[in-house]
Parts: sequence; C-alpha cells; structure tokens
Amino acid sequence: MFYFFSKTITYLLTPAGWLITTLLLAFFVKKTHYRRRLIGMATGIFWVFGNSFLMNELALWWEYPTPPNLAASTDSANRIAVVLTGSLINTLKEVPASVPTKYGTSRFLLGREIDRAGQALFLYKTGVVQKILISGGNGDWPIQAKQASDEGEMTAQFLVVAGVRPNDIVLERKSRNTHENALFTAQLLRQRFSTNQCVLVTSAWHMRRAVGCFQKEGVQVTPFASSFLSRQRSFLPGEWLLPHESAFLDSYYLVRELVGYLTYKIVGYV
Repeated sequence: MFYFFSKTITYLLTPAGWLITTLLLAFFVKKTHYRRRLIGMATGIFWVFGNSFLMNELALWWEYPTPPNLAASTDSANRIAVVLTGSLINTLKEVPASVPTKYGTSRFLLGREIDRAGQALFLYKTGVVQKILISGGNGDWPIQAKQASDEGEMTAQFLVVAGVRPNDIVLERKSRNTHENALFTAQLLRQRFSTNQCVLVTSAWHMRRAVGCFQKEGVQVTPFASSFLSRQRSFLPGEWLLPHESAFLDSYYLVRELVGYLTYKIVGYV
C-alpha cells in the first residue's frame, strides 16, 4: 500500500499536480471570479516553480554537496559502489542492435539519470572501488507504462561495454523504492561481501533520503552524488523574470523528493 501511495497519490503534492488540479478546478467552476482566481493561481504556480533562480536556490540548499575525491583503496570489501536505478536506461523502448552481440540483440538507450552509472564507472576506472552493485527492480503497476527491459540488467550491460568486468557487477533486482534499495542491498553486502560499508551513488537531489535509508539499515555509506540539478548562481534578468519549462521540471523532482523525504521520516524509513 505504501508503495502504491508513493507512486500515485504523491503526484498531487508536486507543482505539476498543483498546476493540473488548479486548471481542472478553473475548467469546472461556474462563477467567473473564481475561475479568474484559479487561473491566476495556476499562472503563479508556473512562474514560481518555473523560476530558474528560485529553483536553483532550492537545489543548492537541498542537494548533497559536490563529493570530494576519494582515494583508491586496495580493500575491495570496503570499496563497493552501490548504484540506485531509476531512469538510468530508457526501458520504455527497445531498439534492435544493428548486429547481435554477446550483450544481447537490443542496444540500450541511455536515460536522464545515467550520470549515476557514469560516476560509478569513474570510481571503478580510477581504482576507488572494485565492485559495482546495481540496486533496483522494475516495480511495474497497471496504471504505469510497462517497462520493456530490466533496467538493472541493461545498466550492467552498459558498464560491461564501458570496460567493467562482468564478475565485478552484482545485481539486486527485488527493490522497488529507496527503502527497499537499502534493505535488500544491506543484506547482499553482509551475505556476499561480509561488510556493511559502501560508496553510495545516486542523484544529488535524492542522496539525503538514500543516505538516511541506508544508515537506518546499519550501512556505513560514503555519499558520491551525481546528476546535479543545481548550478552556479546567475543574476541575469532572464533567470528570475521569465519562467522556464526546464526549471518547472526541476521543481517537480525537488518538491517530490522533499515530500518523499518527509514521508519516509514519518514512517520511520530514515
């Protein structure tokens, strides 16, 4: 039930949900002055949450800071990169490979959050970690588009093509959300590697909730954030006068994550 709630109802607690709700109310309300107020509210929601300057300030406040350089380690038990899935690979479309390879008959299309896998690859190639554990299952629901592929498996294929040895990749396929990522990964770390430590790789805007969940399961994590929404401050007029659709999209992820973190705090996941 919690999983269903987190994937559906919480959409209404985001700027996109507020905008749609306000416009729907404006469409159905009969009195003109109420309709004007609702349209004004919808315009205000889009301007505030589409404001590049304001959303960048929100991202700078919420996101994990730029990670420091990690020194290479010879202790593989304590140097495992855990990568959380979620939009790493475009799993909604399968594209056949021009020539079938040992990795399969389909080629992978990179997703919005592929920097997570890119940062894990960086850690592996520079010798900081010796193993990469990819955590995340499909978790399809009837009301959502069914994934065409296993995102974890496709991410593993991407890493193998990029030069990671197949024996250095571990898949955790059961988890459907961040709480389960931490729960099942903690079990794998202890059972397979006899450790409760890892380098945690996920998006900067998602890192606080992920760190809290992993620490709740007794895992000592070294955060290594990726996929930053924030950037250097800019005071150009266009940044704070005109709304931008990209900023509105960023606000969707930031506000949803804030709601998610608060929800996890209430139920005791962090």
